Amino acid sequence: MWIPYILNNMKQRELALDILYRSIKEESYSNLLMRKELEKIDSIQRPFVTNLVNGVLRNYEFLIYQFEEDTKEKTSLRTKLIICMALFERFYNHEKDYVVNNEYVELGKNKYEKAYINALLHKMKDLKQAKKDYQRCCLPEWIFNLLKSQYDEDEFEKIIEVYRTIPEVYYRLNKKKGDYTKLKDLKIDIVNEDIFTGKENLLNSEEYKKGFFYVQDFNSASLYKHLDLQEDDSLLDMCAAPGSKLFNCLDIVNEENVFGNDLHENRVELIRKMAKKLGYEKIHLSCHDARKLDEIYENRFDKILLDAPCSGLGVIGRKPDLKFHIRPESLDELQKLQSELLESADRLLNSGGIMLYSTCTLNKKENARLVKKFLEGHDELELLEEETIINSLGDCFYYAKIRKVA
Repeated sequence: MWIPYILNNMKQRELALDILYRSIKEESYSNLLMRKELEKIDSIQRPFVTNLVNGVLRNYEFLIYQFEEDTKEKTSLRTKLIICMALFERFYNHEKDYVVNNEYVELGKNKYEKAYINALLHKMKDLKQAKKDYQRCCLPEWIFNLLKSQYDEDEFEKIIEVYRTIPEVYYRLNKKKGDYTKLKDLKIDIVNEDIFTGKENLLNSEEYKKGFFYVQDFNSASLYKHLDLQEDDSLLDMCAAPGSKLFNCLDIVNEENVFGNDLHENRVELIRKMAKKLGYEKIHLSCHDARKLDEIYENRFDKILLDAPCSGLGVIGRKPDLKFHIRPESLDELQKLQSELLESADRLLNSGGIMLYSTCTLNKKENARLVKKFLEGHDELELLEEETIINSLGDCFYYAKIRKVA
């Protein structure tokens, strides 16, 4: 029988340091790293590592500012991360000074690094107030400037509040397998007819394993309602992975009329496995470039969901490491892809049909401005509604509801 490792405090901090370093230096995704690494340790120790990793990532720019004037020019990223972790534990987790100093000095690789870390930690008794707004907001300067230029002051402050909020984990009821009475043995708080939260981790429960519910962000779970779905509609989800928005639609639409596509076979396989667990084995899944789907499908669709690849600026609160992976030069390339996907959706949409374009980014060049430019070249399409959703209940989203009038 496999038994998870039980790590001492030092080893837990070493594991957090390794995840942080790989996330920033190697541009690996911290959530994927944690999912893999935390399976190896005892469940009671996972919250400490998760909190430490996400806490440092979420507050990285502000933590770096605290000591950047005192660091040597060639101070390594690893050393900087050690100091950031120590400051986070001291000032955010309120760990005792002697514990922080002892534990993090020992993470130094040699006596010189240990002495350097020790000197810095003894010098810093309080957090300094940030001199620059982007440091206060804990964002790379270019992301700060981009959002600041696109939103008014109230909207921008709401965005920063979302980024600073540790998001709740929400679950979405699978109505095909029953109602909330199926979950009567679980400790849950019902939010509405679709969504609930758990007072403990529910992913190890028998109810989850049987497909009675799945994980979904609160805000994204409402997007399907804007498609005006009917039972007999033919529906296409062009970029369907991980599949939750597609599964939402199956509350209403006959699954035999539902098509889901994704570019990557491994992601299609994930949808297929979850669909089987939820009881939706009759949906049609494919793996193609969504820009060319009109060459694949002979039929056209009444409703199309296009949750397009994007820069992800709306999910930094949930995935703080994204701010290290996004590059300003990649935005133009993304906009080109999004425009091509919209063109493909238009070719696939029946007259009178509705497409829902959505992204989990806050960059208006990928959202309202892109949709406006697209519609200017398409007299057969009309914009029915659009909204940028910014609230602390979940990720930030944009959607545009578009109808084909001819």
